[in-house]
Amino acid sequence: MAQDRPDIPTALKRTILVEAGHRCAIPTCRQTPVELAHITPWSKIKEHTFDNLIALCPTYHTRFDRDDIDRKSMLQYKQNLEVLNGRYTDVERQVLKVYARILG
Repeated sequence: MAQDRPDIPTALKRTILVEAGHRCAIPTCRQTPVELAHITPWSKIKEHTFDNLIALCPTYHTRFDRDDIDRKSMLQYKQNLEVLNGRYTDVERQVLKVYARILG
């Protein structure tokens, strides 16, 4: 980890891991162990947030970092976890879709 980048707080790590069931968030993978990845790179936002972190196995984390998997796909995987966990209502999910399109 870079010296100027603080560690992800333990409580936030736990929340991200629980969200994904302590497995890779890619539905066809679901491997363990997992690493936490920033959906929008740390270098651009300089903060650790729930909405921008996702649990990935080392293979998919590497593929995401190499741009083999694009950011829009990763946002969809994150959204899938939100739906599976019942975190948002249908209206909230629609707003998030619009927001994702604007950012995409």
